[in-house]
Amino acid sequence: MPGVESMSVAVMGFIVNGSGECKHANIRISLLGTGESPAAPVFVDGQKSKTLRGDNIVTEFEQIVQEYVVRRYGQATQEI
Repeated sequence: MPGVESMSVAVMGFIVNGSGECKHANIRISLLGTGESPAAPVFVDGQKSKTLRGDNIVTEFEQIVQEYVVRRYGQATQEI
């Protein structure tokens, strides 16, 4: 997909670091620490898109990335 090689995706293991260290990523997700309820804020092009919660965070995040690629680069994606 032309242009997709310039896309950046950041997956941060700690929410405090996530906002500053990866603010220039096209898509970013920050996870909470052990023992906290599963919730992960997702930012797309610098704007908070949604907060993913529960046991399907990975699947939902993959879907967000795939939809972004289609919307931004205009071609169907292959499985991640």
